[in-house]
Amino acid sequence: MSRNKRPQGENLLLFPAPLSEVEGGIEAAGIRKSMPKTMISSRVTFSKQPINALFVKLLDSGARLPVVAHAGEDLGYDVFALESIVLAPMARIKVRTGIAVEARHPATGVPLGLLVRDRSSMAARGIATTAGVIDAGYRGEILVLMTNLGENAVELKAGEKIAQMIPVEVLTGPIQEVESLEDSARAEKGFGSSGR
Repeated sequence: MSRNKRPQGENLLLFPAPLSEVEGGIEAAGIRKSMPKTMISSRVTFSKQPINALFVKLLDSGARLPVVAHAGEDLGYDVFALESIVLAPMARIKVRTGIAVEARHPATGVPLGLLVRDRSSMAARGIATTAGVIDAGYRGEILVLMTNLGENAVELKAGEKIAQMIPVEVLTGPIQEVESLEDSARAEKGFGSSGR
């Protein structure tokens, strides 16, 4: 079975879907034409077997697959350092993982982006993870930009969990220039306008 095909089975799942995903179109789905597309939920079936949500290519013999302790509950996949490094105080370094990834929605197969975020164990050691946006179409090696905010050097060992990748929907679309924007309660009120 192709990895991008939706397996058929007994379980049911509700998820937002474009009109093209609703069999028979909007009339067959019994949905008013005035309803926003983002509000439409279609009913699909999938197998009782877990559907792969993260495809990983190992780029180095020492690389390790990301792990998730509790699939379906944990927000992110833990990733590992490929090589041992020492982070000097206030230093920033790109830490190699030796992997390339492709994230997919586990029910729909739609491409997902990933946000690389701190692990609590790293944050407790004064190490911050920054610049962690992975576009859905990126197929290069995952590099984790880490900064030592402490006053002492910190050693990261090869095979140590250093960060987590959190799947996110891709909601970008075409851009249109307009003469005016829809009114809102906040309008042009900016810094500090909501009080302290």
